[in-house]
Amino acid sequence: MSHQESAQPQSAERLLAIEIRQHRRTALVDLRGELDILTASRITRAIEGLRPEADGVRHIVLDLRGLTFMDCTGLREILKQNDFARSNHHNVAFVRGKEAVHRVLTLTNTEELLVLVDDPGDLAPPPLTSDRATD
Repeated sequence: MSHQESAQPQSAERLLAIEIRQHRRTALVDLRGELDILTASRITRAIEGLRPEADGVRHIVLDLRGLTFMDCTGLREILKQNDFARSNHHNVAFVRGKEAVHRVLTLTNTEELLVLVDDPGDLAPPPLTSDRATD
């Protein structure tokens, strides 16, 4: 690879992969790669594409486990999505990321503002037991 090739900026699509899985009114947004100034706007477009409305998606889970890097622009995007969920009256939760991402959330006290879980399955309601079913 020549020096010119390595100096070429990478596209946002190559730096951040976004995979969305939807079931009923819940969407899991899996993020892999870097969440930074170049890639943060892709999350906004992905969430807008889900159309979180009264008769549409009501629960969005952003999975941060696949992120390898997050800067202050990425942090701002997470906070923006959290604020949007509150104002739009839909739910958003975040799956904790790797140490580098976790450190950013901890150092900025952002953890206290977000619904954070270790696994998307942590958000599933408990199964009904026979005792509960008869109440």
